[in-house]
Amino acid sequence: MEQDYREPVYTIGIVAKKLDVCPATLRIWERKKLIKPRRLGKNRFYSQCDLDRLEQIKEMLQEKRINIEGAKKILETTRCWEIKKCKPQQRDSCPVFIKYGNA
Repeated sequence: MEQDYREPVYTIGIVAKKLDVCPATLRIWERKKLIKPRRLGKNRFYSQCDLDRLEQIKEMLQEKRINIEGAKKILETTRCWEIKKCKPQQRDSCPVFIKYGNA
């Protein structure tokens, strides 16, 4: 389960479409170190874990109007279940690591 969750299978175009953002936005977020997709040559590939993180990033930046540095700090210091509001019993089986890390 965790392996599938972290398997980089989505291209930047697919992820941009799923999130309703343009690919340039994803490249900016990568350049600002909010996300680090896997690379195969020049191509970026994203996992479901990356997609979940990107949804959180989009919400913080576009809906909550938090700036990029603020979002970075929140993601560095907050456990994913605090952001996603997971119930305590869900945390033990969560496939996401407690901290995504400094991408």
